Amino acid sequence: MMRRGFATPFGIACLIAIVLGIVVRARPVLLADFPLNDGGLFYLMTEELQHAHFRLPAFTGYNAAHIPFAYSPFGFYVAGALGEIPSWTLLRIAQFLPLVVTCATLIAFLLLARDMLSDRVAIVAALAAFALVPRSFIWLVMGGGLTRSFGFLFTILALQQAYRFFTRREWRFAAGAGVLAGLTPVSHLGTAPFLAASLVLFFLAYGRHRRGVVGIVVIGVIAIAVSAPWWIEVTRLHGLGPFIAARGTGESAFAAGPGRRSAIGRLARLGAFALGEPLFPVIGVLAVLGGLVSLRRRALALPIWWVLTLVLDARAGATYATVPASLLAGLGVAEVIRPLVVGRTRALATVVAGFFVAYCTLAAMIRDSDLGAEAASLTSVSNAERDAMQWVARNTAPESRFFVVPESGWPDDKVAEWFPVIAQRPSVATVQGTEWLPNGAFARSVALYRPAQACGGRTSACLDRWVSASGAPFTHVFIPRAPGGACCRELSESLRADPRYAQVFDGPGGEVFERRAGY
Repeated sequence: MMRRGFATPFGIACLIAIVLGIVVRARPVLLADFPLNDGGLFYLMTEELQHAHFRLPAFTGYNAAHIPFAYSPFGFYVAGALGEIPSWTLLRIAQFLPLVVTCATLIAFLLLARDMLSDRVAIVAALAAFALVPRSFIWLVMGGGLTRSFGFLFTILALQQAYRFFTRREWRFAAGAGVLAGLTPVSHLGTAPFLAASLVLFFLAYGRHRRGVVGIVVIGVIAIAVSAPWWIEVTRLHGLGPFIAARGTGESAFAAGPGRRSAIGRLARLGAFALGEPLFPVIGVLAVLGGLVSLRRRALALPIWWVLTLVLDARAGATYATVPASLLAGLGVAEVIRPLVVGRTRALATVVAGFFVAYCTLAAMIRDSDLGAEAASLTSVSNAERDAMQWVARNTAPESRFFVVPESGWPDDKVAEWFPVIAQRPSVATVQGTEWLPNGAFARSVALYRPAQACGGRTSACLDRWVSASGAPFTHVFIPRAPGGACCRELSESLRADPRYAQVFDGPGGEVFERRAGY
């Protein structure tokens, strides 16, 4: 869309798709009064960066775990700088900055789609698919999206610039790709493997010429130079240990364990059910149709890209896969659906298109876990739960250690992550942050998390077994009370009856039990 581009039917259609994408992304954020789901660790690290006058600290005080300050800091710098503006609170920035950046990915995707797809119907359909497929935004608008959203944005822009370089052979695009590729690991290290694999694929598919060979090296050199100030400083302070530890937390189809089963399961379902659609996977099916069209034409780059993404990253691959899947969905609409309505009335085509857009829009807004919606995670720590944590901060000794009964799986256990920040006390079962610790700390924390979660439905004896297995004693137990939740009644009753524990707080947001001295 060049000058006056939005006045054309194509421009209007793109604008509508972008507006719909903004609406489905903004709705859960605007309905909350606190950052969605996670982000407690990143909030604290941003605050620590401010206190250090924007020089990287050696360690973060999060959870009293002596965690190296090795997280990709770009988002922290942006949030910290914005937090210096009078009347802008860091908490509000942590809530809304991920949303703003996630909405910017819509523009970045449109730029990529315009370059990679020649048909305007395919471009509009691909943009609409990316705007409405849940996995393209669920994990980005959360508080933890402070890093993830920037990483995804820079990745899409880097790939757009790389594609332009390989197809147009202009060096300015190689320079742009290099700078953006360098900003990706500085924003979110976990996105860098997806970007690297995608760049290699783009080179093999579009850049097998002399300038392309030199260009891929140039892109790599520029990326290393742009990211160097961060990783050199972290290496100076801690050596390569934090990066080696973080690298060991990834899951793929080539690694043993649940990650392999997850990746293989997604591939067995053709990836169509891996995009987070809670109802019928309309966009996923369209992507499969687009993949079949590409295979028939022997244009293998996009299908290979989709499969490669799901294979290489079992944890976040479904998010990254929304890029090739949406492009394929655009092809599916242009090459399969459009011929079915060609020659029929324009009214019929409009009704069909309107129905599917409305269906996908409503599906993207569903947050009911009973319907399989991953967007059920787009909730915040409640006011009552925050009040209970603040009581802990005011009324317990600084050396206290808490067993926070897990509410859900560790990646989206918002109470477990925010507790060390709001309550200012260590949480012995919290996983977040351990991925940067040596000697397999992350794997041990994940392995201990599931039995910790199981204790919510058992007696105090379960806590004894957990301490024996973990070697992590605690002085208090915190049982959260999520709105509408029915967790932990059996454990609560058992602790009330156990002479080793005394209830010291009982409020709408949770219960606190103190382990009596001498036990």
